[in-house]
Order: sequence, then structure tokens, then C-alpha cells
Amino acid sequence: MFIRRSLAVLTIALAFAGGAQAAPAIWKVSDEDSSVWLFGSIHLLPPGTEWRTEIFDNLIDEADRVYFETDLGPAAQPKIIALTMEQGFARDGRLLNQRISEKLMGKVRSAAERFAVPVPTLLAMQPWMAASTISVSALVQAGYDPNAGVDTMLQQEISVERQGFLETAEEQIDVIAGGSEADQIIMLEATLAEAERIVTMIDEMKDAWLGGTPETLADLFLAEMGAYGEGFMDRLIVDRNENWVEQIEVMLAENEAAFLVVGAGHLVGEYSVVKLLEQQGFPSERVQ
Repeated sequence: MFIRRSLAVLTIALAFAGGAQAAPAIWKVSDEDSSVWLFGSIHLLPPGTEWRTEIFDNLIDEADRVYFETDLGPAAQPKIIALTMEQGFARDGRLLNQRISEKLMGKVRSAAERFAVPVPTLLAMQPWMAASTISVSALVQAGYDPNAGVDTMLQQEISVERQGFLETAEEQIDVIAGGSEADQIIMLEATLAEAERIVTMIDEMKDAWLGGTPETLADLFLAEMGAYGEGFMDRLIVDRNENWVEQIEVMLAENEAAFLVVGAGHLVGEYSVVKLLEQQGFPSERVQ
């Protein structure tokens, strides 16, 4: 799904007592009589990346329901594509080069040539979608595959009856597309500024995630997010995390043994889902 791929550029998360385990982090958050588990995912991965563990598979099997950010299944794809086309392509007759400066458009053309993206296609896009298309193309060229991402693979193997979702496709697309044109241009500028090292950046995040060092991942993630502006960070991380915390509180109140799979960036930093739950009085424990 396109929106999942775009978020992967920005996005992109992560011991038993006695020593840390080199595997993506899993947290348990509890109330008096129930627990939920939180796993940070990466939405694009090189095919063949080994990240699953026995702990992960056992928790997935035992969960009442497995929650994802949004539905990626085949039935949801037509709606996702329609929403992306509606919000991603200009409908007012103005091309991208009429929305941004000549200097910035020159950088767009250079990136398009480097990552094999047709310039006429980019010209028809809103700035946010042009930024997302360039970044995803760079990662795909480097061997990352959205079909090898954690969320996509898990949704293919877990029965529909056991799947739950924290937000709709409309809500998720609005995270990126919902900003002003000025916000979108900041996003495009930041994407082009990091285009030379985007693959190195994502490789470093992936290695921190696989190595079970969410602190390192947080440093990398938050350093890159700073260039996208405070408004984007609020929409991408803070607002969504607060919304998810409210849903998790209901899961705990109803004693639902839920396993949540969300982007790794949502489980690190000052406004992580785990920290927000701790602030509400729910103790947490890292179990992998």
C-alpha cells in the first residue's frame, strides 16, 4: 500500500531479565488483571530479513486479537488506491513546478533521474506525494520491498477474524496529506535534503531495530524527524499515539489479550505509546 510505503521513509522500531536479547523489542503493558503486548514494525524490509523469534510467534498465537495500524488486505486496496489518487494528485490544474521554487524543482528532477521516477508523473502530484514517491523509489532501488514488511506479511497469515485496526485508511492518509501546502513543501525539501543518504539512514534504523536497541533507533528516528517540522511530527507521532493509548486502555479494561503491531517510531522517544501508558499508571516490561 502506498501510504504504508511512504510512512516507511519517515518511519521506520527497535530482554528478558538478565540481559538484552538481539531482536526487535516487545513490551508488555498491564493493569491489575490483564496485559497487552506492543511490537514495533518496519514497513519495508529487504526480502529474507530474519526478525521473527519464538517469543514473538508464541505471543501472536496466544493473543485474542492482533491489531495493526490500518487494514492492508486485498479488500481494502481499491479504497486505499482511490484515496491516495484523490489526495495525492493535483486537482486544481497547478503542476508541481508551479507550487515550488525553481531551485527546489531542480532538486526534484535530479532525484527523479537518480531513482528512475518519471518527471511527468511527479509534476502531477501534490508535494507530499512527490516526496513519498521519491523516498520509496530510493528504498526499492536499494532492495527494500513493501511486500516483505512486517505488517504486510503478518496480515497475510493471520485470519481476518483475529485482526483489528487502530485507524482507518482515511485517517492514515490524512497524516501526510492533511498538512498545508507549506507543510508539504517542507516535507519535500527534507526528503530531497536527505536523498543522498536515505538508504544509509534506513539501514542504520533497521540494524538498530534488529539488534534490539530501541534507544539507538530513537536517536536516529528523532534526528531525521526534526527536518520535517513540528506540525508533521505532531500528526505522525504525537496525535496518533494519544489516540491509540485511549484504545489500549479499553483493551485492558475489557481484559483483551491484544498484540499490537505498529510502526517502530511509535514505541520510542518521549511521546512513545509505552511512555504515555506508563504516565496513565500502566506499568510496562520489556519482554524481548
